Amino acid sequence: MRGEHVTGKIGNTIFLHPDGTGLNHFQLGRMYWAGPDNDFSWNWDQLPEIAVYKGHMFDRLVGTSNGGATVHAFGYKVDSSSFGNDAGRSIKSLSGFGGSILREAAAQGMPTGLVNDGDLAEPGTACFTSEVEDRNESEEIVRQILDGRVGKEGEPVPEVLLAGGEGFFLPKGTPKCEEDVTLDCFIHEDQITGEGPSREDNRNLLREFANKGYEVIRTREEFDALLHRIEADPHFTPKVLGLFARDDIFNDEPEEKLIDIGLVIPEKAGSKEGRLILYGSRPNTRGFAPATGAELGKMALEILKRHSHARGKPFFLVAEIESTDNLPNNANAIGMLNAIKRADDLVGVVRHFIAENPHTFTILAADSDGGAPQCFGPPPVDNDGRVTVSGGNSTGINEEEDLADRFELDGVEGRNTEPFTAEPNDFGDPQKFAIGWSGTDDVGGGIVARAEGINSELLSKEFSVRFDNTDIYRMLYLSLFGKFLPDSYGEVAPDRGGH
Repeated sequence: MRGEHVTGKIGNTIFLHPDGTGLNHFQLGRMYWAGPDNDFSWNWDQLPEIAVYKGHMFDRLVGTSNGGATVHAFGYKVDSSSFGNDAGRSIKSLSGFGGSILREAAAQGMPTGLVNDGDLAEPGTACFTSEVEDRNESEEIVRQILDGRVGKEGEPVPEVLLAGGEGFFLPKGTPKCEEDVTLDCFIHEDQITGEGPSREDNRNLLREFANKGYEVIRTREEFDALLHRIEADPHFTPKVLGLFARDDIFNDEPEEKLIDIGLVIPEKAGSKEGRLILYGSRPNTRGFAPATGAELGKMALEILKRHSHARGKPFFLVAEIESTDNLPNNANAIGMLNAIKRADDLVGVVRHFIAENPHTFTILAADSDGGAPQCFGPPPVDNDGRVTVSGGNSTGINEEEDLADRFELDGVEGRNTEPFTAEPNDFGDPQKFAIGWSGTDDVGGGIVARAEGINSELLSKEFSVRFDNTDIYRMLYLSLFGKFLPDSYGEVAPDRGGH
């Protein structure tokens, strides 16, 4: 499986990263939104190639978001604390380049882009651009996206950046926009804490991006206006920075807390999506109903396609749905179901793009299993029809201790609420279920990789026995550069030194 004998086609390359998703997330999503038997309405099921994904790290069995993303971006196992490096040590990628696969693609003149329904400093995307000691250095992470990495100043900036994270781009003390939205005031604040901008260096990166020729958009109205302009003018090829929340675009809190602080739309009670405001801010605010991951992905693909045609080179896009990890990490079951639907919608957008642009490759994988949600169907319910508790880890030795070991299940609005109802199965039966969690941690889980487009058949042919997290890099590199690099199994990433 060293790979020297394999050659591949070169084309547009898309890495889809629905963070924290195992097989269980997609199965639950299909049950709820399409029905347990309705494979043809669930985009994830239609990706033709599949392999079991091994996500262990250099120092632990369960991947971290920053460590896992670094493996994807560099092609080597690294320490779980890494963010674009190996525990702070500057490294070369598997190709020998002194940086990530995105930085190498950009250095070769390829258009690049990042999409995330979290914030732009999220490691699943930002490990492809930035190298820091601590994943919480959000201001430095986004600075490197603009300026280049330390010692690599002036590197090409991705042409498309669509995510949350407005607060990391503006200096502390920036006033809130009142009537006119300008680059010198902030629109979004944290829905839970009320926190605003946080840069300590007094730089306004929004204005600096605009000065570099970027279209800067931050509201739904600005997104729609730019999309209309793109669709109306096939020659319009902008560079875009879009930031649609202070931090993450979603509200990653338990259902009970969102209800308690009033992040609800009462008239949506009883709907499939539920009444909780899981994405964006309250009605009648500028952050209400932000663009979805699928909408952001659609815009990014069209813009990158135009840049690709102009340069005669393929593009590289890393698109992440972060809410599929963070909402399960808060045991928010209806949030997880909404997030996985958004991830599946993004898969649909990419599949449609590949159908119209067949010289394109996509591969989808997560790095861990967020919360390990499980289906309990039929659900245990009380006399009022509300979900109760699991059987727990019963020993049969002490009944009182066994009861203490049980854990509460989630219904449509959290604990002790009505169960979920799946769409009908092939027998026309809409069955009920509850969701249980292993906890709020990321665990190993059952992660699978899926692929479509050029070179995708190698996922089944070359990796029928082993598909490692380092192999994400190899598949991406094959479609961008036409070379299937030897695997790095058991190898430590080489030091970059002065190169």
